[in-house]
Amino acid sequence: MATKTEIMSNRRLLDGVAYLFCREMGIRRVKIQKPSAEEVNMLLMNGILSEDLKLVEKSFGYACYEYYRQLYDPDSFDHLLIAEAKNRRKMLDLCCGGGATVFSLLQNEPDIIYGIDSDAHQIGLLEALLHRSEAYNKVVTTIADAHHIPLANHSVDFVVCRVALQYLHVEQVLQEVFRVLSPRGRVFFLVHGSGYILDYLFARRAILNKKSLKFAIYKLFHLSSKAKEFNRAQANFLTAKDLKEKLAAAGFRDMKVHTHKEWMKMGVFPVYFAVTAEN
Repeated sequence: MATKTEIMSNRRLLDGVAYLFCREMGIRRVKIQKPSAEEVNMLLMNGILSEDLKLVEKSFGYACYEYYRQLYDPDSFDHLLIAEAKNRRKMLDLCCGGGATVFSLLQNEPDIIYGIDSDAHQIGLLEALLHRSEAYNKVVTTIADAHHIPLANHSVDFVVCRVALQYLHVEQVLQEVFRVLSPRGRVFFLVHGSGYILDYLFARRAILNKKSLKFAIYKLFHLSSKAKEFNRAQANFLTAKDLKEKLAAAGFRDMKVHTHKEWMKMGVFPVYFAVTAEN
């Protein structure tokens, strides 16, 4: 973990890992400077890259990508999140991963942020990075299931869940989020929309992979399969109408859907969209 935190604390190496992650995943919107030969060699010597110059752990690549994007190249949704979280004192980052959103929210100077994720390795990475930060005592990390949030009723006034809700039991998670929110507390969900599969197939060129193409077609038409190759969830998505209905059923009000043209396919299908609501 020490090696990873050293890399993430070095802007050029962080950018290098994020660049390589984007290259491997077919992400072309983000313009990151290509790592130098010396930087690639450092990543290779530290076991971050394999001999064929591929990332050994995609999860670490994703963590670096999120830190780069949220902290150094924020998009419209990132700015919206910070605006929504303004003046909120007790926050929960649900499915926080390696903690990029936690560090982003710290700029609002809250009293406390709870970072919860079921992945012990990602929580360990966040804790290691926090130990290098002056804000360590403002963040409480917990390894837990998002369906059973280990917080008391009405204990936070802001909840964010980025790009994770579509992989969970939505109704159960929303009930838990409603429970832990104080009256007039607010939520921010960023999710995959219907354009995500189009982006996955064409922008990321998954259409060239027969297995990925079959998987995405099943997801697109809401079909399911018990075949072993369809057990992955990277093409899951939600619709704004369905999510708003589920939020209303859980007790939320003042729901607003936020889209941005930079994340729209054919001007109609959102790759990502955000929903904000109030307890």
